[in-house]
Amino acid sequence: MENLQKECYAHSLKRRPKSEWQTLEGHLKNVAELARQFAESFNAGD
Repeated sequence: MENLQKECYAHSLKRRPKSEWQTLEGHLKNVAELARQFAESFNAGD
């Protein structure tokens, strides 16, 4: 069976190449890191 994975994007820019769009995976990783940093202030980063 062929593995077909579709790329999903969180943010895209009109009339800009896909190489400048933010992938959903990248967006979710960035959000998780920011949440960890904010949670560090009350010792809940992990």
